[in-house]
Amino acid sequence: MKLNPKVIQAAADAVIPLMGFFLWEWNIYFILLFYLLDLFATEIIAHLSARKVREYRGQQHLNIKQPLISVALFIVSLFLVHVFVAAAVPGIDFRNEALAFWSYEDMGIAQGYVLIPLILFVAIQRYRMEFLMRGRFRTIQPSIFWAQHYRMYFMLIGGIGLALGLALLVAIPELVYVLVAVVSTTTYTLYFKPD
Repeated sequence: MKLNPKVIQAAADAVIPLMGFFLWEWNIYFILLFYLLDLFATEIIAHLSARKVREYRGQQHLNIKQPLISVALFIVSLFLVHVFVAAAVPGIDFRNEALAFWSYEDMGIAQGYVLIPLILFVAIQRYRMEFLMRGRFRTIQPSIFWAQHYRMYFMLIGGIGLALGLALLVAIPELVYVLVAVVSTTTYTLYFKPD
């Protein structure tokens, strides 16, 4: 029985944050940092993918508008995540938390030295398997590629906005935020992420 790559990716994207929360005592900010690192890797891969599409089509001219919109959406997402965390966890020290995330040790090595290369490795493998080996760069139009990429950001920004609104109105346990983040990313991967 051959497993669908989307199912494998959804499972991996769910297992690491859940293990982090329940086994490694990650807080909501740690989990969101993990997702932000994955989002950063996704952003890099999107630009590599767009370049491959452009090269395949023989386009010499780089349309800078679409990549700039993508980077702007990434920055907005990054900013909104931090605004949300500030509302959900009053008094959080982002600098100390980011350093704690990077230097957290479970088996004698700081996770930052393992997690970042692992996230980049997985992203590159996904790019090779889903985009290059399947020849997706041959069939997708650049405008459709960027529209699908932007849709991911719009869904993310909408979700963060909803979570921020709730955090400003009521105190919600971190576990609920973690579960909503995991369910949301799993749902996106399984049902909305382009093939």
